Amino acid sequence: MQLGAVVRLDRGFPLVATAGDTFRAEHAVGFAKSRGEDEVLLPAVGDRVAVRRAPGHDMGVIERVLPRRTSFERWRGRARGERQVLCSNVDSVLIVQALGAGEVLLDRVARSLVLALDCDAEPVVVLTKADRCEADELERDLDRVRRLVGPDVRVIVTSSAEGLGLDEVRACVPAGSCAMILGESGAGKSTLLNALLGHDALATGGVRERDDQGRHTTVARVMVALPGDAGVIADAPGLRSLPLVGHERGLARAFPEIVEASHACRFGDCTHTHEPGCAVREAEDAGQIDSLRLETFQNLASSMRVSAQMLDPDVHL
Repeated sequence: MQLGAVVRLDRGFPLVATAGDTFRAEHAVGFAKSRGEDEVLLPAVGDRVAVRRAPGHDMGVIERVLPRRTSFERWRGRARGERQVLCSNVDSVLIVQALGAGEVLLDRVARSLVLALDCDAEPVVVLTKADRCEADELERDLDRVRRLVGPDVRVIVTSSAEGLGLDEVRACVPAGSCAMILGESGAGKSTLLNALLGHDALATGGVRERDDQGRHTTVARVMVALPGDAGVIADAPGLRSLPLVGHERGLARAFPEIVEASHACRFGDCTHTHEPGCAVREAEDAGQIDSLRLETFQNLASSMRVSAQMLDPDVHL
């Protein structure tokens, strides 16, 4: 029995790295037959696993997934509230958005921010393709993103073509840590990772001119080690949607000043839109809460309420 880490997950068997080797592994029979109160954890990228490999065999058997420190999950969009683990034991999440293709998608950044904070990971917003922007366009987008995420979240402007901001991104992934890169297709995730690695280890693809959307060039969740005194980054296929269900903790962590002000609202279920005695809107009028952050908070909270209503009645988040 050895301790290993799942470093790749695709349609085949998980790829496990141990202290001395890397090999494919299948699940033990107990995974399918386990019953009882303890939830059976199926391997995800970033998991530490107990793996057994007989002498002379080229494939191992994963006997158990060790408890996770953190788990980055997204809702599958089904009525049972099922979740998909994209990466486990994550320390930071690099939220990637491309510049130079119209306005930065603030809703996408906000949803990624909530998901990262909900799983106890540190969010970092990475704006790519800065070489496609004029100076005034870059300044405008940067200001909007900083207003949205607040002063406590780091925002880095990068250009893989010009080498801009790469050292700042690398500094966010110190040795011994694990980061996950999150962004939709065409955002420049794989290009950024290749620039950080110093060689083309991951496939990249162009974007369509009509909508600036990329094709799915990343087809597997894979973990890569950065050179030098740095940690590892997990890459994943681009996600078209990031639904929020049961992520109230992440929402509260992303907008703490709004939650704090809401304690003084006259009604406990105040939506901060039209109710009388709303302390949040009063704080906005007084300049204590940014109007962009409040608008984003209201949109996300409304979306989460609608998504929760789609669940089966016996599902409790």
